[in-house]
Amino acid sequence: MNLSYGYPAEYLKAKLILTEEEIAGLPDVRLGYHGGRPVYRECIHGAGKRKVCEYSADGNKGKLLYSQSEHRKELIKLKKQLKAAINGFGEVADIDLSKVNTIYNKSMWERIRIRSEFEKKEKGYDYKGMILDSRAEMIVAQCLDSMGLSYKYEPRIIIGGEIYYPDFIVYLPEFQRCFFIEFLGKLNDLKYITRNEFKLMDYLNSGMIVNLDLLLFCGFEDRMVNADDMKDDIMALIRKYCRLYRA
Repeated sequence: MNLSYGYPAEYLKAKLILTEEEIAGLPDVRLGYHGGRPVYRECIHGAGKRKVCEYSADGNKGKLLYSQSEHRKELIKLKKQLKAAINGFGEVADIDLSKVNTIYNKSMWERIRIRSEFEKKEKGYDYKGMILDSRAEMIVAQCLDSMGLSYKYEPRIIIGGEIYYPDFIVYLPEFQRCFFIEFLGKLNDLKYITRNEFKLMDYLNSGMIVNLDLLLFCGFEDRMVNADDMKDDIMALIRKYCRLYRA
């Protein structure tokens, strides 16, 4: 997570709470040696007692503990960064999740399926195992990664019996809600505009609200939206959520 982007204080506080919860759910692991061989020792606390379990560093359990330990270290580092950032704001309000009333929620995120589960693409731009349709979509994915946001490419949604695949769905656990991103990159092509017009009308008729549930990035074949502008629009949406869901 790049804190230089200027995230709202409420968002950072919610992120800190989630980070602390994730740290608490990971094992406390120490590297040691037994008989000259490296082992990982898992410290388990419960009922006022401390139990230590030892696993070979070469075994499956040891490798899992190593991975979890490294992830825990990164989370602890992030926790310190978040605390330092929040301290600069003074008193910070909480996010009231009871105010988040949308079908684009955590449940939807967990059950949604993506296009690659149903269709295999032969051509495209390979990015982190995803085959994206365009370089512009790859830039969107890179923006989301740089902001530390969770997303899925081409989620499958059904509206009025029609199947659609928006370019991206992004999940913000801080608000327990999702939003969609569509990149419209050929606004100088009349056929392209007409084809997408019906799709967007179905989105709106289903209840999607632009700049709340749906972000639109637009461009032309010879000119596309700037990556920094994409980040600005995403950040503006996060700020809006903070205003809407502030306790």
